[in-house]
Order: sequence, then structure tokens, then C-alpha cells
Amino acid sequence: MDKPLRALRGLFSVCFIIAAASILMLSGYALALLFAAGVFLFLRKKPIPRFTVWLFIGGLLLRLAFVLVLHPPLESDFQMLYEAAQSLNAGDLSFLDTVYFSLWAYQSVFVAWEAMFLSIWNNPLCLELVNAVLSAAIVCLTYRIAREHVRESSAQAAAILLTAFPFALSLHTVLSNQIPSAFFLLLGLWLLACKDCARLGFWRFPLAGLALQLGNLLRSEGLILLVAVLAFAVFEAFAHPEAIKRLALGILTLLVVYFGTNAAAGAVVRATGLNPYGVQNGNPGWKFVTGLNFNTSGGYSQDDWALIYPTLDENHQITPATEQVQNGLIRERLSSSPDKLARHIVNKIRFLWCSDSLGWAFGHTQKDPTWSRETVYTVMQQFDRGLFFLAVGLGAFGLWGKKRWQKRPMTAYLPYFAVFAAFCALLLIEVQPRYAYLPQLFIFLTAAFGIDRLPRKEEQHG
Repeated sequence: MDKPLRALRGLFSVCFIIAAASILMLSGYALALLFAAGVFLFLRKKPIPRFTVWLFIGGLLLRLAFVLVLHPPLESDFQMLYEAAQSLNAGDLSFLDTVYFSLWAYQSVFVAWEAMFLSIWNNPLCLELVNAVLSAAIVCLTYRIAREHVRESSAQAAAILLTAFPFALSLHTVLSNQIPSAFFLLLGLWLLACKDCARLGFWRFPLAGLALQLGNLLRSEGLILLVAVLAFAVFEAFAHPEAIKRLALGILTLLVVYFGTNAAAGAVVRATGLNPYGVQNGNPGWKFVTGLNFNTSGGYSQDDWALIYPTLDENHQITPATEQVQNGLIRERLSSSPDKLARHIVNKIRFLWCSDSLGWAFGHTQKDPTWSRETVYTVMQQFDRGLFFLAVGLGAFGLWGKKRWQKRPMTAYLPYFAVFAAFCALLLIEVQPRYAYLPQLFIFLTAAFGIDRLPRKEEQHG
């Protein structure tokens, strides 16, 4: 009787597991938790050797699979930038006469970036492959930074979660400037804060400043990392006052290289005829106008643009009338009642941080009946948000533990500073859910600190 009973129990267990799995497979949130739990259990006993190599190869292969399967149409700013790159290679600079490149001249650097690769292979697939390589390298940089401060398995677990994060795993198919920019910004942080670069000595400061500015030229997000670095410098000065002179000299050198590179890039852009306005932002106030729009939760507003555009001069530059309209809109919205401003902030946080951005890469699959897989897409959206919310929670959890943080260098705070700087900046300016890409990278980096607090077999720090 024992043998038939064991077989019956085993059969029932398998059937019940199948029933449970059929339920959980329809919830992306449950899948995210199961995936994370599986990663934690897998790495609990022993970290993966040669992890950086395997992380890059695995991440790149996954991204190449997305390149082969997904073919999102070029649209919005991405199409405009791509067409400008094609025109640049053809010697046609007529795109400079448009309001987009006249007012926001800094976009010309990314146009030149795309044109450089398209001159090698004139196909959008070339840009997707470049972004795939850089996107995989970004995850490796986050891992190398994380392992400085947490156990090896904790850093590996956080890197695997980021590798599986659908938004970061598919964005390279959209031809966004966010990926090359984020690569150089992460590279700057790695140069500055990682022991991998200890042999550089003082040179890590100017090299970090150069990398940060290269990232900023490709997409104007360098200020976020610059604020994080300055916050680190303040903490470091209090922690080690005896080294304040060397720190001050290093940060000063970083800033000189950062702003000097920007000035040099502007001069080169003007001298080569790429854009007569260099790399300037011709209307920085526009981001604040849209960021304070209550009707769009801080997103782009065509109604606001309809008020601004007629005030530009014949060269598409702002005029006193432009500033008057914009300042009036900003004052009007800031003078709203406290409860209205509070609701706007809540709506903006929900719109930016709680919404997924998978529509850019997967939206076309829901329009074509031959591709439509609504259930799969919904589960993927939930999986995306589930991993993100888990990473946010782990990052906050990782800040606890006084003894652990007393032993860590101040560079451990850098990813937290980057997230908080982005959070504050994006409360004020225009937002879209995809704008959270850069801070999301750092959120997954901070998740390593939370994972490090979970009970597991004792092991050495990376």
C-alpha cells in the first residue's frame, strides 16, 4: 500500500503545482516575485564565477533576440533624429532650418552620433545593434559598481533582475538617445567610484568628468549625475576632513573637464556647420511650462506649444514675448492652491514612476492583428512593474542597517544620490514614463543593498 500511496501523493502534488502555476502564470506581478525568489535561491550558496563576462554575453544575446523579433516603427523624436542623421550623411543640412534643431541645438550631437554609425552600415538595424551592445554593457557597469559595497551574490542578483527588466531589455529597439547617454554617464560613475579604476589615481577625476559630459551631450541628463557627485563630495568631506584638499582638487578638476568639454563641443559643432547654435538649449523654460501642466500630469502639451510657437522669431529663437508667455504660465500654475499643486505632484509621480514604457517597443504588436497577444503583453507589463516596484522596495530597505553603512565608503551613496536627484528634478520639468530609464538603472543598483540585507550564507564582499 505504501508504494501506490506515494505514487498517488506524487501525482496529486504535480497536478496541484500545475494548477497553481496556471494561475500564477497569468499574473506578471506573481511572475516577478517568483523570478526574483528563484534568483535569490540560485545565488544563495555560491556566486557565479566570471560573472561579468556571462552577464554581458547573456544580456547581449537577449537583446539580439529582441532585435530579430521586434521591429517597432520609427516615430516621434526618434524618427526626426534618424532622418536628420540620414540628411547629414547626404550633405543636406536643411533639417537645421526646423524649429526642433534651431531651438534645441544640443540634439545635433546625437544626430552626428547616429550618422557616424549609419555611414558604416546605412540601416536602422545598425543603430539597434550598437544600442544592444551598450545596453548590455550598462548592466555590467551597474554590477561592477554594486559589487564594491555588497556581497558578490547580492550584486549578481541585482544585475540579473535588471537584465530581465523588460523596459531596459527592449529599449534598444527604439533608437532612443537614452542608452548611449546612460552608458557614458554610468561609465563616469564607474571611473570615479569603482576599485576597478584605482590604478588611475587622480586621473579618475578628469576621466570621469569627460565621460559624464559625453553622456550629457548625447542626452541632457548629466546634471543629475553631477548633483550626485557633488552630494557625495559633501558627505566625503564630513567623513574624511583630512583629505578634503585632495577631494576638492579632484572635484574641481572633474568640473573643469565637464564644462570645458561642453564648451569645446559647442565650438566644434558651430565650426563644422553642424549647428550654428552649438549645443545650447534655446528654451530651457519650456520644460518647466510643460512640467507644471496640470492637464497632462507634467507631460507634453500641444496646447502650451500652440501658445509658445507664435512668439518665436523668424530663426525659431525665443523672444521677450516668448519669455513673457512662459513666465506667465509658470507663475499662474505655481500660484495655484496647495491642494491642486499636491494633486499635480501625486499625478506626476504616478505618471512617471508607476507607468510602464513598453509601448515604445511593443505597442505596434498590439495594433497588428497578426501580432496581437493582449494577454502576453499585459503579463509583460505587470512583470515589468513588479520587478521595478520590488527594486524600489529593496533599495529603500537597503538604506537600513547602521553598522553596515558605517563600514561602507561614501561612494556607496552615489546611486541613491542619483535616484533622489532625478526624482527631485523630474518633479519640476516635463516627464514621460520613458524618462525614468536612467534613474531606474540606479534603482536596480540600490536594490543590491536591500538584497544584501536578506539572510543568507555568510560570504565575503566583492
